[in-house]
Amino acid sequence: MTSTVDPISLPQRTASNDTEIDREALASLLVEIARNVDPDYRARFDGVPTADPRMETLRQLLVGREISELSRVTDLLDEPEQLATAVGGVLPSATARASHAQLGEALAPAVERAVQRSIQKNPRTLTDILYPVFLPAIRKSIGEKIDQTFQSLNESLRYIFTWRGLKWRFESWKTGTSFSEVVLKHSLVYRVEHVFLINRNSGLLITHVAAENATSEDPQLISSMLSAIQDFARDSFNEKEQGGLDTIRFGELRLWSEVGPYATLVAVIRGNPPEELHEIIRDVLLRIHDECSQALEQFDGDSSQLAGVETQLRTFVELKQEESDQGFPWLAVAAVLLVLIPAGGWFVLSWQSGQRWQAYVSRLEAQPGIIVAQQTAKGGHFYISGLRDPLAADPQSLLSGT
Repeated sequence: MTSTVDPISLPQRTASNDTEIDREALASLLVEIARNVDPDYRARFDGVPTADPRMETLRQLLVGREISELSRVTDLLDEPEQLATAVGGVLPSATARASHAQLGEALAPAVERAVQRSIQKNPRTLTDILYPVFLPAIRKSIGEKIDQTFQSLNESLRYIFTWRGLKWRFESWKTGTSFSEVVLKHSLVYRVEHVFLINRNSGLLITHVAAENATSEDPQLISSMLSAIQDFARDSFNEKEQGGLDTIRFGELRLWSEVGPYATLVAVIRGNPPEELHEIIRDVLLRIHDECSQALEQFDGDSSQLAGVETQLRTFVELKQEESDQGFPWLAVAAVLLVLIPAGGWFVLSWQSGQRWQAYVSRLEAQPGIIVAQQTAKGGHFYISGLRDPLAADPQSLLSGT
């Protein structure tokens, strides 16, 4: 079933006055516009008179700009090079305005393939790119491992020949851990009192957690001063790397800091902490950046979007190692004495018996007519053999007088 459109019938009367609309001219204009919009309609309007040349002028005045823009866009889509040039002009601003999560998901496959292709083609290119990033991290890690080794060695040598060292060596044997680990466990006494999470760019305090009974001044003022010290040290030594001061010592307090892409984590520690604490600080900062990277990057002083960070810092500030106070080990001393007293008595008796026997042998050897050939001790008894003149002194009488 088909349907047809009746041709437009134009009224054949003239305007009754000057203010009345010229319907014929208006109809011709509409037909001409329809022809330009969709040429297929041309066949449906056979009854319409041929367009007046003046209509072309009117068309250009009314829709000429749109026709020109439509033609330009059509040519642009038909030419890949021109389309690429046009897209390249707006791509940077479009990328900047796009959602970070959606943009990352869209570009991740292409970037992964590009990196994989680059590595297959020339692995050294990626090595040269990552060299400035990995070298400081590797150097810092090696330095921390060396400090950790020397710390363990110094503490082990310090207690190796002491009573504590003997107890710790027994504990090492019983638990299966190394002696150095046991020494560090008992000798390094520390407590994490404060933790500051500071924005890298502005120096504003993101959050602060303090241990119980720990005192300090205004946390916001402290974070600003720490940022100022970091900037001063970096500018003074013309340090262009992303790091900074990682250790500051003030009396019994140590300030250990780790720098991340958007935030710096500073821990205030009292005492003598182990070097492994650096790794704990680094892991906490890395976990915070993984979970709250966008909020850290866009931080403007409002910490409402980083409420969960305080919980992680709270678990970190609870780290401490106190000196064990178990009192005098009376039970251990009694057990040792029960072993040492009988052993000492047996040793004294054995020594006295040996001295008496040697004195007897010496008297025999000094007697004329007696030659001692052999002497032995077996099972707590002494045996002697030799030669004796019948006229010589009796060995039994000499033994009773010893």
